Amino acid sequence: MKARLAIAAALLMIVFMQPSARSQTPVALSVEGPAAISPSQVGIFFVNVSGGPAEFGGSFVIKYWVAGSDIPGASPLVGSPGEISGENKTYKINVTAPSKETSFDVIIEATSKNDTANSTVRKTIAVQSLVPLILTASFINSGGAAVLNTTVRFFVDDTLAGTRVIARIDPGERGTATLTWIPVSLSPGQHTIRMEADIDGDGVIEASKGETIAYDIFYKTGGEIPLGYLIAIAGFIIVIGLLAIAAYRRRKKTR
Repeated sequence: MKARLAIAAALLMIVFMQPSARSQTPVALSVEGPAAISPSQVGIFFVNVSGGPAEFGGSFVIKYWVAGSDIPGASPLVGSPGEISGENKTYKINVTAPSKETSFDVIIEATSKNDTANSTVRKTIAVQSLVPLILTASFINSGGAAVLNTTVRFFVDDTLAGTRVIARIDPGERGTATLTWIPVSLSPGQHTIRMEADIDGDGVIEASKGETIAYDIFYKTGGEIPLGYLIAIAGFIIVIGLLAIAAYRRRKKTR
C-alpha cells in the first residue's frame, strides 16, 4: 500500500512539475533590418522568435508598428498595427518610412501562446528616414579591345559605401556604375567620395593595368532635404585602352 502511495505521489509531482517547467521557458525575440530607409519607401525586417508556451503545441503572434513624434505617411501605426501569426520562428514584416527625413522607431511585439498560457516580449528598433545619395561613375573605352567585369568601388569619407560591376565596355562605348546609398549618420559639412576602377577585381589599383582612382567632394548643410530630391554625384573616369586617367573633379552642394 505504501509503495502504491509513493508511486501515486511521484506521478502527481511529475504532473504538477511539467507546467511549471514549461512556463519558465523564456521567450526570445531578435530583429534584423535596415538602420535607415528612404522617405516613403518600404523597409523589410526579419523577426526571429522562440520559447514560451508556443513551444508546447501553440503558436506565435507578431504585432508591429511605427512610432515617433513627427512621422507623416509612416505605417502601420499603433492604432492599426501589422499582425502575423503561425508556428514558424522567423517572420518577414514590412514597414513604410515617413515621407520626410526624421528619426522613428519600429516596435515589434511577440506573443508566444498555447491553450493555457501566453507570454509577450517587445523590442524597439531605432531607424532613420533619409534621402539617398546617387553615386555614379562613368567609363569610356577608347581602346581597341573590350574591357570586361570592371569592379567599381565607392567610398564616402574612406568608408566603403558599396560595389558595382560593369560587365562589359566595348571599344568606343561608355559603361556606367550607379550606387544608391543611404547616408546614415552623415554630418553637415564637407565629405569626400573616392571611386576605384579595378579591372581585374583583385582589390589593388594598378595604373599599369589601366586601373585608377578618382575623387569628388560634396557638402551637406544642416537643413532638411526636400522630399523626393535625389542628390546625384557623378564621378567620370576615362578608360583609354589599358591606361586610365581621371577625367575631372567637381563640387556639389547638398541641401
